[in-house]
Amino acid sequence: MTTDFAYDPVTAIDEAQATGETAVLFAEIRQTMRIPLVTSIWRGLAGMDDSLRLTWAAAKPIYESGEPERALTRSVAAVGLPRPEPLAPTALACVGLTESDIVAARAVIAAYNRSNGLNLMALAAFIAPLATGATAESATGAAESLPNWPPLPPLLPREAVKADTWNMIRHVNAFGSAGVDSGVATLWRHLAHWPALLALIHAAFAPLQSHGLIEEANARLVTLGAAEGARMAHLRLPPSALSRQALITITGYVGSPSQVARMVTIGHALADWLDR
Repeated sequence: MTTDFAYDPVTAIDEAQATGETAVLFAEIRQTMRIPLVTSIWRGLAGMDDSLRLTWAAAKPIYESGEPERALTRSVAAVGLPRPEPLAPTALACVGLTESDIVAARAVIAAYNRSNGLNLMALAAFIAPLATGATAESATGAAESLPNWPPLPPLLPREAVKADTWNMIRHVNAFGSAGVDSGVATLWRHLAHWPALLALIHAAFAPLQSHGLIEEANARLVTLGAAEGARMAHLRLPPSALSRQALITITGYVGSPSQVARMVTIGHALADWLDR
């Protein structure tokens, strides 16, 4: 099983640079998932021949069912998020972060949490073996209330990030991953607009990392995601023949605790920490 990304999230095609069929598919993914951005798994697959089109065609019905949303809610509630010490009341202001900064950063985090979380659940279903007689759980309760996504700040290219900020990104990215030089998850690059926030995140989550609490939660989430995926596997359409590279990429993406599971874990822990 892979432990790091089979593509580079930093150099994967940018949404703004997508053209033709890729741009159309990105727009369809955003609309179906009700998200303001396309995260790196789809951008990575876009660089692998027809993998983006073939994967999305087979997986789209899973997303449309609404089941990944409910699976994500159950999994986040059950996983036992790592919880850092609460922020001091004036901590954000003391490092120069304004209320508008925090509102914007929370919106970025929420966007990635929804996108990464739905992708973990739906793509776990995409690769899960089909179980005889499996049925989707019935939807219960009201439909999920979604954020009214504000305009998000642009995703900065590597060359637009100052060296000291990039170094901080590398070290935050190491939480729950294979190390500081692992593929940099896109959330951290998006938060490069607020270096002071990255520094606070590093200080708050470093003790959890040193005690192995982030890695343990990541592993639990992979197990929960696999179980949820097995329940939803019948929702997918039979995929056309994917390349070995694409299949390895998707399998590693959902099956490795250091890939999307860590970003779902730490992203939701981060949102909870900022909201307390």
